[in-house]
Amino acid sequence: MFKYVSNSQIKKEFKKAVIDHDTTMVAIAEKCGINRQQLNNRFNNNRLALSDLSKWCDAMDCDLVIDFKPRE
Repeated sequence: MFKYVSNSQIKKEFKKAVIDHDTTMVAIAEKCGINRQQLNNRFNNNRLALSDLSKWCDAMDCDLVIDFKPRE
């Protein structure tokens, strides 16, 4: 788990998860029914949609977990 800082951080963490789950972005695109270029376009968009991220996690058989934590 990590504290959100930026979308680029989310993208880096997602790429780490892809590697940890021994899969590729190409395989995720195929499981989501889109081509690699469509996935790359959505992934590299400045506005990363949580709905897209959730679908990509589903393709890795993972859950996207979001929590709200009070500041200390």
